[in-house]
Formats: sequence, structure tokens, C-alpha cells
Amino acid sequence: MMINHKYLPGGIDLFFCVALLPAMIALLPVERWLENNSTFVILLVGWLYAVYFLTRKVCVPMLFQSHRRQLVVLGILAVTLLVTWLITQYQLEYPFRGSHPRPERVKKMANLSKIRLHQQATWFLYLVTLCFSVAVGLLTELYRQMSVRQNIEFEKKKAELALYKAQINPHFLFNTLNTLYGLMLTQSEKAETAFMQFIHLVKYMYTRATEDRVSVEEEAEYIRRYIELQKNRMDESRTHVDYVYANDRSCPQAQIAPMLLVTFVENALKYGTSSHLESEIRISVGLKEGVLYFMAENQVVNPRPADKAPGIGISNCRKRLELLYPSAHSLEITETEGWYRVNLKINLLRYKNQ
Repeated sequence: MMINHKYLPGGIDLFFCVALLPAMIALLPVERWLENNSTFVILLVGWLYAVYFLTRKVCVPMLFQSHRRQLVVLGILAVTLLVTWLITQYQLEYPFRGSHPRPERVKKMANLSKIRLHQQATWFLYLVTLCFSVAVGLLTELYRQMSVRQNIEFEKKKAELALYKAQINPHFLFNTLNTLYGLMLTQSEKAETAFMQFIHLVKYMYTRATEDRVSVEEEAEYIRRYIELQKNRMDESRTHVDYVYANDRSCPQAQIAPMLLVTFVENALKYGTSSHLESEIRISVGLKEGVLYFMAENQVVNPRPADKAPGIGISNCRKRLELLYPSAHSLEITETEGWYRVNLKINLLRYKNQ
């Protein structure tokens, strides 16, 4: 069972106030003290609670601030020591009990022994309370600083993801509009069909790309529509595109970040098609027991010029994967014997609630 660390310091405070401190006080002869010295007992107990919360809520947080605040803490500590010493000087009244009167000296020594007992008990309870409150205060401050760092890191990752998402849209629009422009120049009969396909893709992009997660089914359908749109500019007698989607339906709740895979598809269609060479492109998306398997491979028949800098698409995808699935994915990109291959595996269930 997971413990909510947010409530842990409060739970420790409650444990100290209702269990630990009363148990320590019960070890002392409180009942005898209360007979004639109830003011002392109330003063001592109230002071111990004051020391605990003063140290826990005020002093320990100030230790992590400026040097001037740290000097204030030393001053507060000195005041608590002084007040505790004053409490130990409280003169307790002990009624003499016995069948025969004792000599005056014996009575005085007995009372002196009892006075030393209440002084030792006061210092002991003060030191235990002080040490315990410092320990709890340090624990609370450590948790607070960890939470602040986590929040800062979360906001940083959120901002980075927003930037990468913002880069997706222009990249997609540029490639797709290029296709439509080419079809219109050639007055192709496919231009109208391609334009309708483009509308569906843009609708998905603006309704889903802003979400954190979409179903794998939706993302796979988006990839299929994108491939169908790009086929309009291909000579299908030379370029063969094979797209497969498989889902074992064992994890219908599995979701994926939107438009995460399409960059690899764009890459394969861009460098794997040619107007005069035969080529083959294979793309597959599979979901088995909550694990996504993506593969894209193409013959490199339209290589990127050597003097042209690499695009941001693949780099963008790598960074999104590292931010979204830091320990739940593996990505392998290889280029051998004229084939460019991408193999991606993501355990979607590990991050389904994030």
C-alpha cells in the first residue's frame, strides 16, 4: 500500500502530540505532582508543545534561508533554553508524609532529591522534544524541496513537449501541402480526393494533437490516411507501400501520445519513393498486451543530399520519447545495404496514468 508523503509530516506531528509525548510524561510521577503542583505540570506540558511546533514550523525552515535568519534561529534556541531553565527553577511543594516526624535535615534532603528529579525530567523532555521536532522539520523541508524540484522539472518537460508539438504542425503541413501543390500542377484527377483526405488529416491534427494521449486505434487510422494521401503523388507501379496494423485487443485502455509515429512514416515516404526507380516501403503498427511495436523500413532511393543538414523530425521524436517514456521505450534506427529501418517499442501500460 502506497503512503501519501504529502500527509506524512502531519501524521508524525499527530503521533508526537497524542502518543509519544504523553507516553514519556506518563513515565514521570505526574500524579503526585498534580496534587500540589498542577500549575507546574500544565506549564511544562504546554511549553513542550510550544517548543515542538516553534522548532518544527519556524526554526527548521529558517535554517535553509539567509545567514541572518540562521542567526535568528540561534536567538530563538537561546530563548527556549532560558525559558526551560526558568521552568526548572519552579519550587514544587511536597507534603511531608509519615507516621513520625523526621529530623529537619532528612526532610530537606528528601525534598532536594525530588527537586532534582523534576529538573532532570524537564531537561530530558525538552531535549527529546527539540531533537524530535528538528528531525521532523528536516524531513518536511527535504520533502518540500524535492517537491519543488519535481514541479520545476515537470514544468520544464511540459514546456519542452509543447515546443516539440508546435514544431510538428508546420512540418506536417509543409510536407502535405507540397503533395497537394504537385498534384495541382499536374492537373491530376487525384487532386480533389487528396484535398478531402488532407481535410480529414488536418481535422485530426487540430482536435487530437493538443491532447496528451489518444487511442492506438485512432493513431493507426491517422497513419493509414496519411499514407493514402501520399500515395496520390506516387507511381504505384514503381513504389510499393505495405501498411499493416494489428491489435490483439487485450488492452483497449492503452493510449499513445498523438502524432508520435507519423514522423517516421513521413521519413520513409520521403526517402523511399522515386519517379524512375522501383522501391518498397513497409510500415507496421502492432499492439500486443499493452506493448506497442512500430516498424518502418524503406529502400533509400531518394537520399538526402550530403550538403543538406538533417531535418528536425527524427530529433524531435527522440526527445519526445525521452520525455514521455523515459524508461519504457527502445528505439533502433539503422541503415544497411540500402535499407533504412526504424524499430520502436513502447510499453504503454507503464505510463497509462500519466
